Parts: sequence; C-alpha cells; structure tokens
Amino acid sequence: MTARWYTGLFAALLALLALGGVATAEEVVLKTQTALPKNHDLSKSFISSFVEPLNARGKGVVRVDYLGGPEINPPDKAAPAVQRGAIDLLHTPAAYHAGLVPQGATMMATNLGVKDYRANGAVDLLAPNWEKKLNAKILAIGETSAQFYLYLVDKPKLRSDGVVELKGVKIRTTGAYRPLVEALGATPVQITNAGEVYTALERGLVGGFGWPTVGLASQKLAGLVKYRVDPPFYHLANVLLVNLDKWKAMPKAAQDLVMTVAAEYEKASIDNMIRAAKADEEAIKKAGVQVFAMEGEGAKKYLQTAYEAQWKRATSRLDK
Repeated sequence: MTARWYTGLFAALLALLALGGVATAEEVVLKTQTALPKNHDLSKSFISSFVEPLNARGKGVVRVDYLGGPEINPPDKAAPAVQRGAIDLLHTPAAYHAGLVPQGATMMATNLGVKDYRANGAVDLLAPNWEKKLNAKILAIGETSAQFYLYLVDKPKLRSDGVVELKGVKIRTTGAYRPLVEALGATPVQITNAGEVYTALERGLVGGFGWPTVGLASQKLAGLVKYRVDPPFYHLANVLLVNLDKWKAMPKAAQDLVMTVAAEYEKASIDNMIRAAKADEEAIKKAGVQVFAMEGEGAKKYLQTAYEAQWKRATSRLDK
C-alpha cells in the first residue's frame, strides 16, 4: 500500500473522530414558550429564575431558546404544542389546559403550598396525568404564593347573605375563574389571551375580570377598573412542562441540571410573587382602585363558593 493510501486513511479517521466529538458534546436546545406575555410578572419570574440561570450554568450541556409568549401559540393552544413536540418547554397556568388535564384545576383549589404537596406525595400522584394526556413531564410548579382577585368597573352591592352581587355582570374569565363567576350568577366572557383584556375593558365588552394578585401593573390594567373584590381566592399553579419524548432523549447530565434549576426556580418563584404583589398593591392605590371587601360570614361564604365550584367542575371531568 502506498504512502498516499495511509495518508488518506489517517485523514478519514481524524474526520470520524472529529464528528464523534461534536456529537457527544452537542448542547441540548429546548425551544421554549410562556403562555403569558414576556412582560407579565409570571413570565418574568420564570425567565429570571429558570431560563437565565439554566443558560448561565448549562453552557455546552443544555440551553433554553426562549421563543416568546402568546404570539408563538395562543395560551390555550400552547399545551397541545408541547404534546406534539412543536415546542419543547412551556411555562403556563394549569388553568389554560384544564380541559385536557382537569387535575390541574385541583392544584389551584387548595390552601396548601407546593412544598406541602410535594412532601405528601400529591405531585407524584398528579404528574402521570400530564404524561398520559399531554405527553409532558412536570418539571416544576411555580408562583404558588400568588392568588386571584375579581376586579370591577362599577361598584357592586352585597347580597342579603353578605356575598358580592354580580348577577348579570359580564366578567372576563379563563378556566381559573369561570366556576366562581358562574356560581355568583355573573356572565362569563372567555378571553384567554391576557393581552386582550385591556381592549375588552376599553370597549366595554366586559365589566370586570379575574386576575392573579400579580401582573396588574405590568399589563397596565389598574387604570381601567375602580374596584377590587376582597378576599383573594385559590392559589396560582403554573406548571413547567417538557415534552416527554424530548426529555427521554436528553443525556442524564442535561436532565440533572434541568431538574436542579427547576427545583431552585420553584422556591424562588414564591418570593418573586410576594415582591410583585407589593408592586401591584402600590399600582392600585396610585390608580385610585378601591377595595370592596366582604367581611365575616359573607367573606367565608364567598370563599366556600369559590372552592366548592372549582372542585365540582374539576371532579366532574376527571376520569371515572
């Protein structure tokens, strides 16, 4: 054999080794969306406490490619996008896909924190429902310290039982608020995209809306309503989902890092919401929004109505 033949063989082996090196060192890229706008407090919590830390620590191993918010997929279409693998990672309120995974609604209708229902095994019990119905794995449940309020344009009255009277009032809803809104006799108007609430209020299409205890200031909604109905109800449950096929194909090093950062994000998101809630309180004061507070038995019955309505709706849709 000639020297030229050996030279060619050596070059080919070097090329194969180089290709092999690239393959083993290839960085996992997770195409990611938030169901809410990028500037919403809930999305900002996820980006600052998960996306940015993971990208800083995962160089060469795993990277989040944040594509955007509802402009990528509408909020109620984002979970199915994860299911079919159009996106890999999704940060979303569980209420947006409660029609597909009704167990998500039960996470809102609780007074327990995420630490409690991780410790008591509730997360392990619930998680397989996402795997079965959405082909997705739950990585974290975030922002659970946030709750919900109803906001109104016009001052309401109290019923004889001390509960706010909302019969006939058009209220913007998602799956998170619909059970309570209907139980109070209000007219639910389904507006899934948070960015469309402003326009609906401006045009008088709704006389109020349900909203988390955060995000009002960032979405500039405080100036369009005059009353906040107290007390707050439910607890927010944002789930961080990853396509199950994508997850199973990831190297263990990438999986381990993602799970570590996800656990840190889950804890950090609680403090993120506490800070954001304070900003919203200042925003409603500045905008002149008044608190319409139920008291005593009226407040108790209001909360009882909220929780019972949510549980009734969720359990009626669970698999028998």
